[in-house]
Amino acid sequence: LKADKLIMFNEEEGILNSEEQLLSELLARDAQELVDEMDDQDSTKAALKACVDAVRAGVPRAHLISYNENGGLIRELFTREGAGTMVDEDSYEQLRPASIDDVGGMMALLAPLEEKGVLVRRSRELLENEIERFIVVERDGAIVACAALYPFEEELSGELACLAVSPAYRGSNRGERLLKGIELAARKQGLSTLFLLTTRTAHWFIERGFIAGSDSHLPVKKQALYNFQRNSKIFIKHLR
Repeated sequence: LKADKLIMFNEEEGILNSEEQLLSELLARDAQELVDEMDDQDSTKAALKACVDAVRAGVPRAHLISYNENGGLIRELFTREGAGTMVDEDSYEQLRPASIDDVGGMMALLAPLEEKGVLVRRSRELLENEIERFIVVERDGAIVACAALYPFEEELSGELACLAVSPAYRGSNRGERLLKGIELAARKQGLSTLFLLTTRTAHWFIERGFIAGSDSHLPVKKQALYNFQRNSKIFIKHLR
């Protein structure tokens, strides 16, 4: 059929992790591991297996959506957030927490943006000290994208920072994957709000649910560090 996607309707809203949080995306190999662990009587197992089989047979992606959610299909087809769980073909790319071994690749990725003034310059020492804040996209052993989350626990808020994608790898939703990864990390830490400061690409964040804010919306410690000379725009997103 040369289908672009398979959509399976199931009783559940999608695949949940051990903390009962919805997994918005799974690689086929990870979905197969879940299938192998499920009870044969679980109706979700058959639906998820069909998604894996379809993706491995050449369908680019498959979606598991609940038939109990009013408008679930419309939300999946016509919103950026989508609905349920998407099963994607296995990839040579990996979204993962950054490690100290990634610092060199991250510096090479960030340097051009720092030179243009898009990002604040970070030294090797600073990256090494803050490496646990970062997630990266690795492709064939190279770091092609990264982003960081700085939590402010008192205000239940987190800063999305240092989001960067290599120019050679833009246009394939890698920024979207990073944003989802940061949002997931923020929720796991109990944060309810995400904010960022940017001098460019404001429209990209607005399209993904951020709204314009002011320095008064920032956590108190961040307000003290705000650099008025950079004239950065502030954007806020409330996490569901």
